[in-house]
Formats: sequence, C-alpha cells, structure tokens
Amino acid sequence: MGLRILLTGGQGFVGQHLKARLQDRIPGHVLLEDPMDIRDRAAVERFVRNEKPDACLHLAAVSSVARAKAESADAWTVNLDGTLILAETFETHAPQASFIFVSTAEVYGASFSSGQPLDESAVIAPVNAYASSKAAADLAIGNLSREGLHGLRLRSFTQAGTGQDEDAILPFLAAQVARIEAGQQAPTIRVGHPDAGFDVTDVRDACDAYINALALPQPLPNGTALNICSGVTRTVRSMATDLLDVAGISATVEVDPDIPCPSGLPSMRGNPAAARQALDWSPQIPWHETLVSVLNDWRYRIKP
Repeated sequence: MGLRILLTGGQGFVGQHLKARLQDRIPGHVLLEDPMDIRDRAAVERFVRNEKPDACLHLAAVSSVARAKAESADAWTVNLDGTLILAETFETHAPQASFIFVSTAEVYGASFSSGQPLDESAVIAPVNAYASSKAAADLAIGNLSREGLHGLRLRSFTQAGTGQDEDAILPFLAAQVARIEAGQQAPTIRVGHPDAGFDVTDVRDACDAYINALALPQPLPNGTALNICSGVTRTVRSMATDLLDVAGISATVEVDPDIPCPSGLPSMRGNPAAARQALDWSPQIPWHETLVSVLNDWRYRIKP
C-alpha cells in the first residue's frame, strides 16, 4: 500500500498546490482528508485510530495576521489547541508516524530587527496574535518531540502562487497591476510600506520541501526545525516594479499610510542552509516565473 498521509488544511491555498505536487511526486500515496474540526479531540482520535496514517502534514490554521488579530480567541484555539490535540493523538495512537507541522517565520518576530538572515537558532519573539499562537504551537511540538512524537517543524517564510488571496503581499500588488493593465484602476499602485522586505518562495517550491520531508530516506531527529525560504529579501517597491516590468506598463508607487504591513515587521529574511542539507531541497522556480503565474492568475480573476 502507498504512504497514508493525513493532510489538514487541504482546501486552503497551500493545500491545493500540495495535493497537485503529491500526485507528481509520490504516486500511489493515499491522501486522508476529513472535514473534522481539529479542536474536537474525540473526532480526531476516532479518525486517526480508524485510518492509521503513516504521516501527518499539518497545514490547518488561522493563517491571516489580520483575521488572527480580529478573532484572537479563534486563532489560539485552532493554531495552538487544535495542533496540540492532533499531535497528542498521533503520539498516542500512531506513535510510529511522522508529524510535520508547517510553522511560520513569523515566530521569529522582533528577532528580524537584527537585519541579518535568521537561522533556526534565532530567538522566537512573535509580535502579533497569529505569530504568537503559531509560536506556542511550534514550541509545543518541540516539547512533544522530546517525549517521543516524531515531529518536524517547517518554518515557512512568505509564499506566493496562484489562487492566493489579496491579503498576501505579491497578490496584493499583482491584483493592482492587473487592474491598471485592464483600465480598471488609475496607474498608481498603493502600498503601505514600500521598503518592507519579504523572503518570498514560490508555493510550488515550498510544497516540494514539505514532500521531501515526507519522503526522507532516514528520519531527522525528533523536533528538528527548518526554515523554508529563499534567502533573498525583496522589498514591496521592487516587487511592484518587477510586476510592472512583466506587464510592460508604467505606474507610480504611492504610499498609503492606512494600508498596514502584513506582518508588522520591517524586513524578513531567512537562512535556508539547514533545509538545503536536511531535505536536499532548494527553490527551483525562477522569480520571473512566479511573477508571471501570479499576474496571469489575477488577469483572469478580474475579468468582468
């Protein structure tokens, strides 16, 4: 039988891309999905006991910084409590299975103020509700892994790709470029923080990192944390300029102080060396290809 993978959050932006990559990368796998609420311990335990997964890839989360701020109680119960229930269930009922928790670079928070690319030894110092709830879950997985859970923490930096909402930075810019191109918006791109920096990885590359983690020939030490990132910082202004170049149009970039920085951080840059070595992984999709795919996605989405 093929590898039996429990995927949470499979209907989300990353989950949809991940399922497509799994078809190509691990033929014959058995994908286990269930609309259960991961905060329902009885439902989670029943599912894991019955389906006997070989691995869990845990994507489900309240993943919007803005939503987590507005609905902090929900963010904490999903991101922390749901993760704990899932991990504890695997520790008890599927002790040989691997548990891959997709964390976030937002857990480093204030540590990015150093201006240096951060590796996994950087201090965890979250600065918003989303990051705090994910950091708590990240630390919980680390603790459970010392007790026997086969846990792996993948701290993903900014991802970009088709099907992503406008609350993420590259789609936010691409949607405006597409509207300008279509005559639906004046030739001005509005941004809140043009010099904020993001370490962006194409979502397809990030999904390949997750799949590599599933298919390791030898397991990594329990609780290992790895940064999934490119190691390259791009400012909001430079991303807007790159998108305009792809579209072949001109527009000005205008600062709108009412537009918040998605992360609330001035710059995020990671060191991907550990993931490159441990997962035999590095981003393969050129930046230009990511820009074209996201812009084309928004060209289609804004059609009347």
